[in-house]
Formats: sequence, C-alpha cells, structure tokens
Amino acid sequence: MSLFLIRHGQTDWNLEPARCQGWAEVGLNDTGRAQARDQGRALAGRGIELIVTSHLLRARESARIIRAELGGDLPLVVDPRLAETHRGEWETRLFAEIMLEEPETWQHYREHPEDFRFPGGESLMDQQRRVLAALRDAARDGRPALLVTHGGSTRLARCFLDGRGLETFHETRTARGGVDEVPTDGLAERIARRLSASS
Repeated sequence: MSLFLIRHGQTDWNLEPARCQGWAEVGLNDTGRAQARDQGRALAGRGIELIVTSHLLRARESARIIRAELGGDLPLVVDPRLAETHRGEWETRLFAEIMLEEPETWQHYREHPEDFRFPGGESLMDQQRRVLAALRDAARDGRPALLVTHGGSTRLARCFLDGRGLETFHETRTARGGVDEVPTDGLAERIARRLSASS
C-alpha cells in the first residue's frame, strides 16, 4: 500500500514578486484550479480511498477539486498537522523585502534550516514532527490515501524518508502538481521511532 503526497495548486502569491504564505489564507488562482483538476485526473485508478488535507485554504481547495475528479464520494479529512510552517512575522511579506530588511535572519534560514525558527512562528523541526505524525497516522489507517499538503511540508517529509537531515531542506524541490508516492510498509514504525527519539 502507498500514501500519495501532493502539493496544492498555484496561488497568486506563488508568482513573482512572491509572498511568504505560511498560514495566511490564500486561495488558488485559475492556474492552481486547473492544476488540481489535472492532478485528480492523473490520480484516477491509483486506488485512493481517503483524502487528507491541510486546513489551509489553498490545500482544501485543491483537495475538493481533486476529490470531484475522483468521483466526489471519497472521505475527506482535514488535518492541520499537514499545514505549511507557521511563519509568524514573515507571513504576507514579499520575500525580496525580507531578504533586504532581515539579511542575517534570511541567511540563517538558508544556511542552517536545521535549527531555524521563523520570527514569531515555528521551527522547521517542529513542523517536521507534526507532518511525520500525520504520515504515521495515515499509514496506520490502512487505506491508500492522498495527503494534500504544501511545499515545505513535502520537503520535510522527503528529508526524513530519504534519510537526510534538515540541513538538506533547501536541496529538495517540490513541483506544484507533482506526486510523491510513499510505500507504507514499516513506515508507521519508522516514524514512531524517530518521534520517540526526538521527544
């Protein structure tokens, strides 16, 4: 059995000059809605029995569109643990503005993500723990599930799944519309060991 991780569709804030979204409630744009429809069509026939989505608007919109493409009757569960990093004071600001006004903090984020905490927000380590807990519970559920999440959340999951540390966070890329298939054999136990070791 597998879980499928998918990043939400495009929003206007993803376009240049891009803004830091975090937990800001930003909806999909027309391109993002089309991406979600394409995602749904591409996932048809993959045996998905459950959709779990981040609570943030752009993910929930993507999940609803994908669900409609898959027939409209799949159970859909909202799990806030799949959300993007709570980015505190950076949310809604242009990335170019952050780089210009807070160069040292930005440099820390880029060079040492393993111990970075967003000003007024959460750390990438805290985010990774909650994302992994959501993956663990989805694996324990036993149904092939689609998890609709965010770029940062997917990258943090990939760091763990590929056996790499958080220092490699910025080396991982996730495309909007891309699907990460995650085999669940032994996954819940592996995550449980990691969470126990880091608690």
